[in-house]
Order: sequence, then structure tokens, then C-alpha cells
Amino acid sequence: MKTSLAIFVVLLAALARVPHARTQGGAGHFSKEGLAFDYPAGWALADTGDAQMQRLMLTRPGGSNVIIVFAQREPIKNARQLSESRRGVTMPYVANVAHKLGLDHPPPPNEAQCVPVGGRPALGFRLTGNYEGEPTTAEVYTVVLGQRLLHLVHLRAEKDEAAGAAAWKTLLDTLKVDAPAQPSPEADKIEDIVAGGVLNGRAVRKPQPGYPALAKSARAQGTVAIQIVIDEKGNVTSAVGISGHPLLQPAGVEAARRAKFEPTTMCGQPIKVTGVITYNFVLM
Repeated sequence: MKTSLAIFVVLLAALARVPHARTQGGAGHFSKEGLAFDYPAGWALADTGDAQMQRLMLTRPGGSNVIIVFAQREPIKNARQLSESRRGVTMPYVANVAHKLGLDHPPPPNEAQCVPVGGRPALGFRLTGNYEGEPTTAEVYTVVLGQRLLHLVHLRAEKDEAAGAAAWKTLLDTLKVDAPAQPSPEADKIEDIVAGGVLNGRAVRKPQPGYPALAKSARAQGTVAIQIVIDEKGNVTSAVGISGHPLLQPAGVEAARRAKFEPTTMCGQPIKVTGVITYNFVLM
């Protein structure tokens, strides 16, 4: 099972090989480029990072447990970048994990779970299925620490559930990421925001934008997408046009700022959400 699950990890993480894995006789500590964590004795650590991402993999010799830390090197500077990263990286990764476990669909966002990491809740999913006939569990969580998006993954066969629990807890309890030398002005806000995808269906009030006269005269039409941030009370606190005709975006932004949403809670706590609201402009 160890070999099969290692292949599974290679497929999911695009790891061509795991060079220079080293097993600690005593408890281990990793610290490099602002990322640090502890791990128990008897685990092998492999560093397979590249220019875009730090990638650390812990394996337990003789067992199926694999723990991976993916840390995006580029700092997350604003809510739009965070939303794009989670939409383009996190959810496809979760969908791929679900597929490998024989699941028909990845779990829906409302089934997200929380684990505490670095004093913040990391959001993600626990998936159970089968891989090559073995009952297998995968956990995939994301969190922003030090303005860097991290993916934390724990894969194991059911029979090795208990064996990996201590290592997983140690990693989550000790994980630290240094802040960048020049933090973004939005740094404090970014780490508290959750990506929510397309938000049209969650609006309790969605005022329609007026059709700008200049856009009409230019025969401008089509769909406009506005990136918004919603606070814990369901109010829109930020709106920025991200696609659609430039003459239509200001009207979409103005309408989005007046929208109202149901407050969002996750793991029992009210949260801020970033996502996209769309408006369709059609010339009559």
C-alpha cells in the first residue's frame, strides 16, 4: 500500500520523484525561506520545491501516511488574487483527489471543515473513498499565513489512521510563515477572507445597474463580472470590475456595492467572503 499511495501522491502533486528524503532519528524541525514546522521522529522529509512553490512531503517508512505542505511563493496581495488562486488551484486539486478516491463529485463548499493552523482556521475537506481497493482518507486544507497561500494535505489508508494523527497535529500546531518584508496594505484583511465563487444566487438584494448612455451609444453589451468582498454582516465592502466591456463595468460596480447578502458562517463563526457577482447588459 505504501508504494501505491506514493504513486497516488505523485499523480496528485505532480512530483516526478522524491529526492533526498531523510528520516529523523529524533524529532525533526524544518525551517527554510520563512516557512517552518516540526515533525515527529521516524518520519522522512523530502523538499521538492521549485521557483513557484515550496513543496515539503513527510512520509512514514513502512506506512501509507503522506503529509504535504504546498506553500505558494508569490505573496497574496488582494482579495481578487486570493479568489483566483483558490478557484484555479484549490478546487481543481480537491476535485482530482475526489476522482482518485472513486468519488463522483468533490464535496460542496457548504461541507467545508476547519482545523486551527497558526492561530487561524484553515478551511478544507475530508474525503473518504477507495484507492486500489484500500479504504483511503484524504484531507485538503488551505490557509493564508504571512500573505502566502498554503495547501496542507494528509493522505493515508484507513489502517494507518492512528499512526499519522500525531504527525498531522504536530505540523498544524507548529506551522509558521514569516510575513513578507513589505506587506500588502490589505494583508490583515486577506487572511480573514474565504473564497466563495459566483455569488449571484446568494444575494438577498441585487439592484440592477442602469445602462450607461455612453455604453448604449457605443453599442456595448455583454456580461460584466465584479469582484466583491462581503463582510460578516452580508454587506459589500469592496467591488472591482474584472471582466466585461470597460464602459459597462462602472455601472456594475455601483450596483454591486448596493447589493446585500445573507451573512456567511463557517465552522460556527461569521466570516468575510470574496467572490464574483455578474450582470448581463443587453441592448434592446
